[in-house]
Amino acid sequence: MTPEQFDAGLDELGMTAADFCRRTALVPNTAWRWRKGLTPIPGWVPEYLAALLELKLLRAAVDLERLHGVLVAVARPADSAPAVQPEAAEAGA
Repeated sequence: MTPEQFDAGLDELGMTAADFCRRTALVPNTAWRWRKGLTPIPGWVPEYLAALLELKLLRAAVDLERLHGVLVAVARPADSAPAVQPEAAEAGA
């Protein structure tokens, strides 16, 4: 993983390098050295970022499914209501 890929992964997740360090119990200087290319990025880092991204995508999919369920539930009562014919409404008036 290059420093640019590391930064892109953090951006994709909406994380800062400091957030990453807090989550992984790393000293903030570690991520700084990775981002400057002074220290190689360990192999577990891209795996960790990929797992977080997958969780983010799964969470978004679940949220969309829940939203769909809510929208379907809201739409059903309107679908089951009897339709009023315009002629019948005018005759009753």
